[in-house]
Amino acid sequence: MKTSNVITSLLFAGSVLVSCTENFEEINSNPNAPEQVSANLLLSTVTSEITRQLTQEGYSDGNTITQLMAKNNFPGFSQFDWGDQGMWNLFYSYLPEINDILEISRAEGTQNATYEGIALTMRALCFANLTDLYGYVPYTEAMSGESSGIFTPKYDDQETVYNGVLQDLADADAALAKGETIAGSTGDVIYDGDAAQWRKLANSLRLRYLMRISKRRDVSAEMQAIVNAGNYISNNADNATLVYSGTSNTDSWPESTGRIGGFDEKSLCTTLLDYFELFNDPRLDIWFDRNSDGEWVGIPIGLNQDNARAYDDQYSPSRLDVELFYFSRTAAQAYIMKNSEVQFILAEAAERGFITGSAETYYNEGIRASLSYWGVSDADIEIYLQGAEVQYDGSLELLLTQKTIALWNVDYQGWMDYRRTGMPALETGPDDLNGGRYPVRFLYPSSEQTLNKANYDAAVQAMGGEGDDINTPGWWETGNRY
Repeated sequence: MKTSNVITSLLFAGSVLVSCTENFEEINSNPNAPEQVSANLLLSTVTSEITRQLTQEGYSDGNTITQLMAKNNFPGFSQFDWGDQGMWNLFYSYLPEINDILEISRAEGTQNATYEGIALTMRALCFANLTDLYGYVPYTEAMSGESSGIFTPKYDDQETVYNGVLQDLADADAALAKGETIAGSTGDVIYDGDAAQWRKLANSLRLRYLMRISKRRDVSAEMQAIVNAGNYISNNADNATLVYSGTSNTDSWPESTGRIGGFDEKSLCTTLLDYFELFNDPRLDIWFDRNSDGEWVGIPIGLNQDNARAYDDQYSPSRLDVELFYFSRTAAQAYIMKNSEVQFILAEAAERGFITGSAETYYNEGIRASLSYWGVSDADIEIYLQGAEVQYDGSLELLLTQKTIALWNVDYQGWMDYRRTGMPALETGPDDLNGGRYPVRFLYPSSEQTLNKANYDAAVQAMGGEGDDINTPGWWETGNRY
C-alpha cells in the first residue's frame, strides 16, 4: 500500500486531482521512489511522532488547563481564547500510515500479528483523542478517500467512535496475545516490538477509555475481566515511554531545542503550589526551581498579557526546573501512558465498585509509581504516604487530585478527568474570556468549514451547541450513572 493514501478532504482535498487520465499512475510514477514502504519504517515515524507530540502538548497546554503550570507571557490559552489547537491535523495525518501498517500486517507474505496489534492500538489512541478533544469526528468514512472516493467524510457521534476504539483495543489484545516476533529492526521506539508489553498498553488504554465512558455504561464486567487477566501496565518498567537519544533536535526533548526566553514563559501555577504545600510534595523541587529570592512562588491561571507580565515582574514566580526541562536533551521523556495513571484508574474503579480490590491500595500504588518515576527514594515515598493530607480516606477529590498531578505532561488526560468528574475543582482565572465557564472541547479547524462544510454543519447541530462552541459537552461527560 502506498504511503500517500488520502484520508479526508480536510487534510488533502486541495491536493487531490478530481479528473485523471487513464495513464495517470503510469505517467506520474517515479522510478527512483519506492512504491512499497516496510512496516518498520512506518512504525518508527508513527510511534515517535505521536508520542513526542502528545507529550509536548501535555507540557505546553495540558499542564496549563489542569492548572499545574501557568504562563507569564502569551497567556491566551489559559484565558480560554481558543482557536484551532492543531491536534486534528496531528492525528489525521498519521492515521493513513497506521492504516498502512495494519494492511501490511494482514497481507500475505508480510503478515504479522504483533504489527497488527500495535497498529490497532495506535489507531484506537488517535481516534479516542480526536473524539475526546472535538466531539463528533470523521471515523467510519475517515480513510475512504482512495478506496471509496469519499473526500468529504461524515462525522460520527462519540458513542460510535468509542465502540470502535474499544473494539480495536480488544482485537489488539487478541493479536498481541499470539506473541509473534518481528525479525530485524522493528521500528518501534516504545517497546521495540515486544508483543507482551504492547498487550499491556492496549489493555491499559482499555481501562482508561472504559472509565471515561462509565457515566454512560456499566463497564464493571469489562474492567474486572482485564484486571483478572493481569495483562496491563502494573509497574514502571511497563511504562509506554520514549527515551530521547539527543543525537538531533528531532530526537531530543523539544524544550531543549528552543530559546531560553520561550522556556522562561512557563511558571509554577498557584493551584499546583497549593497542592504541593498541602501534601509536602517532593515533586515541587523536581519540576520547578525556587525564584531569585529562594522562595516558591506561583502565578495564577488566566491572567491577561499585561497582568501576567506585571505579576511576573513583581513576584518572580518559580520557573520550571532548567536542568531537567531545558539544558538536558535526554533527561525528560515522552510517554503515552504510565503505571501511575493505571493505578489511579483502578483506585477509582474500586472506589466506585466497578472492580474488586482495595481503592486505598491502588491509590497508594499510584502515588508510589509517580514519585518513583521522578526519582524519589522508597524511604521518602513511605514518609509521604503517611502525611495526614495524603492518606487515603475514600475521597474521590483527593484521589483525582493526586491523579491529576501524576498526569503531568500526559497530553490532556487530566482535563478529560475534570470534564467527567468535576474533580479536582478548578476555577477560571481573573481575566477569563469564556464567561466564567471551564471549556470542554476544542474548536474544529477552520478548514473544515471550507472543505467539508455540510458535514461540519451537521456535526455542530447534532452536538446541540450554539455553533462550534468550546462549552458544548460530549456524550461521555453527560451521563448520569454517577
